[in-house]
Amino acid sequence: MLRIHQDAGYITFPHTHPIDENITVVKGSWALGMGRRFNRTALEPMDTGTFGIAPKNMAHFAWSKTESILQVHGIGPFSSTVVEPVFELTEEGVFSLTSLLLPGTPTSSSPSDCFALKVNAKVRGKSGEGIIVGARCSPSNKITQYWVQKANGERFWATFQELKVR
Repeated sequence: MLRIHQDAGYITFPHTHPIDENITVVKGSWALGMGRRFNRTALEPMDTGTFGIAPKNMAHFAWSKTESILQVHGIGPFSSTVVEPVFELTEEGVFSLTSLLLPGTPTSSSPSDCFALKVNAKVRGKSGEGIIVGARCSPSNKITQYWVQKANGERFWATFQELKVR
């Protein structure tokens, strides 16, 4: 069993598990969808106390409407594999991810349309303003999401389209 914390706005890119994933929303408003591509219209809302399941080897994705905590359990060992390439931008550089649960592998480049904004850029979105502290990109899903930290330390995620440079 494990608990996963997700800040508001976080998109969990499509991935699979070799076991059934049993999910309980412990805090927040979260949504789960099935398929190999992220699709907001396929998301099923899940609020605090709701239970869901992602069958083994079934590609699925999610979105955290608010700050959320999930409790996940199944018969292990537990692992995740991204369906399509995912890249992560940090202060240390760009990393290629094969799992959403493990550190990525450093890479000297990423697709040119992945990271228009850089770490420490000042931005504003509907959840507030702050600086970019990280980002994740799925070129096949055509989504780049940025992790933004407000001056008070709170964090949220927003897509490139949802942000304005200050």
